[in-house]
Amino acid sequence: MDLDIKIDGSIAFERDVRFFGTIAGTVTVPRGRSFELYGVVDHDLVVERGAVAIVHGIVRGALINKGGDVFVSGGVGTVDDWDELKPTQSLSEAKSKIS
Repeated sequence: MDLDIKIDGSIAFERDVRFFGTIAGTVTVPRGRSFELYGVVDHDLVVERGAVAIVHGIVRGALINKGGDVFVSGGVGTVDDWDELKPTQSLSEAKSKIS
């Protein structure tokens, strides 16, 4: 599902989302879901174990990766990887491994 809206507050999406708008709070990506960010998250992005997140946009707070598949080509405040076997990767590094 594509969304291009402003969300005032925090949210956990219960479906796969490509997001183009602004979220004023924290976003949580639950296990089994994917989140592709082209817009802005004003606080944190939390990616649960077994979730997927691709950041083309901006996360102004922390990107907290609890063991998901996380790829970044945009901007993030800080990255906090909880699982050393599933570190956050730059999207360009991931693409070069595939080529």
